[in-house]
Amino acid sequence: MGKMANKLVIGIDLAGSEENRSGFAIIKEEFGEKDTKSRTIFSDEEILQEIGRLRPKIVAIDAPITKVKKDRVADKEMKKYGRLSLAIPGMQILAQRADKLAAKIKKQNIVVLEVNSEATAQIMGLEKNALSKSTHQADAILAAMTGFLHLEEKTKDVGDKDGFVIIPRPSRKKPVAEK
Repeated sequence: MGKMANKLVIGIDLAGSEENRSGFAIIKEEFGEKDTKSRTIFSDEEILQEIGRLRPKIVAIDAPITKVKKDRVADKEMKKYGRLSLAIPGMQILAQRADKLAAKIKKQNIVVLEVNSEATAQIMGLEKNALSKSTHQADAILAAMTGFLHLEEKTKDVGDKDGFVIIPRPSRKKPVAEK
């Protein structure tokens, strides 16, 4: 069997509340051509409907996916990329929503990854505002990019038994803009 002709990954920049905007991005590859689309989405129901309709290989969520209310090894490692502490009540609310949503997605036999869009941007040397005018959509695109890199085995896991964050493996080449 040859390489898959079609690959589809969804990235979500999840908000803590369904009343706030979440970013939703799709990266689809057909016969070597990649197409990226992003938009704003609100409710878990809407997110689950889109996932059910699109049937992605991976859903990459830019939010802590955990029931733990204190920083995990992965969270401590992600602080260097700007991740906030799970000790903050707003982050606990976000983690609770992400954990429930991830469980529902996994029931559809779809791989769910916890990612950090800021880590992806920094490791890959990307400017978020070059991806989208919307911060949420840019973060969702970065989440989807991380999921796509994971399909191509170009990521690494950071964390332990309490949870892993998937980030890109740094390339061996230094970014041109690095000083």
